[in-house]
Amino acid sequence: MMQEKLQTLVQIKNKNFEELNNRLWVIKKYSRGGVNHYKALSTAIEGLDGDLNLALKKFYCGFDNVIEPIRTLSAYSALTIDTDEDRALVHSVDKTDFNVIINKIKEGADNEPVININEFNNAWALVVEFSGGQNKFYAFSKIKGGWNLKRKTTAKNWVFREGHFKKVEVERTFTFRDYFDFVSYGNDVFIRDKAHYELGLNIRKGLEAKRDILVHELAENGIIASVDDLKVAIGTNKTLLRRLVAAEETRYYEDQQFIEDMKNIVDEHGWHLTNDDSGKFIIDENNIDLFLKLINDKRFISLIKKQMVDADVVEVVQPTPA
Repeated sequence: MMQEKLQTLVQIKNKNFEELNNRLWVIKKYSRGGVNHYKALSTAIEGLDGDLNLALKKFYCGFDNVIEPIRTLSAYSALTIDTDEDRALVHSVDKTDFNVIINKIKEGADNEPVININEFNNAWALVVEFSGGQNKFYAFSKIKGGWNLKRKTTAKNWVFREGHFKKVEVERTFTFRDYFDFVSYGNDVFIRDKAHYELGLNIRKGLEAKRDILVHELAENGIIASVDDLKVAIGTNKTLLRRLVAAEETRYYEDQQFIEDMKNIVDEHGWHLTNDDSGKFIIDENNIDLFLKLINDKRFISLIKKQMVDADVVEVVQPTPA
């Protein structure tokens, strides 16, 4: 599967980015009843096409020893660590709110055009739509702090020219980072800024939804004594939510021998993770962290120092060929 993504990456990097057409969308977000809603404002641009196309090219191909090109890909998961400089994460576009935003953009002429500058107030993100091939690119850039047109600044702008300072009048200027946080192409999202990806697309809500499904699966497999106690112990803590969701990928909890081995290890080390009369784990806020590490098999003995260590992200070491 990842090999196919790498082939797609090669095809993208070989594109003539300068020939792509682009359209800029300003995204506004608001919440109602705990659900996020989005508004896409179409904006006319002049003289920005080259900058936007170059920003997309830099995302994939790098730039002048300042930005590394994407050379390797890894699947996005709840416990994925931050990306290396030449690595991007890949996620499915329909797993987050990005799909909702793209569908909003696809409404095209049905979206309101921006006429009055005040409509930009509290803008949340920019999405640039690139077309010119079989699939479109949708490139996301978070607006840090949002555009606040009502905020007044006491800073003055000067330019040094011909041996002295001159005052520069700046009016109605907007800041654009010429770098995208993540870009969708087809059904895939390529991610170079994991923090902005998760912040921008309401990852926590998705983790909470999976939490509710997984705690019931753990109960159905006879592993935990109380669904409610596990939910309360995890709450909305993102680290704990990630560790629980990671269990969905390994699904060790479906292996009865794994669970029996886990119980034996707990007894051997005297860890605070007790069972009820039916042999089910009793979970509370004091042992939830330990439970989630063990159910994911993330506690180890180091080979050299012989120390017991915890590691959320591990890579299986393949045996060296003889």
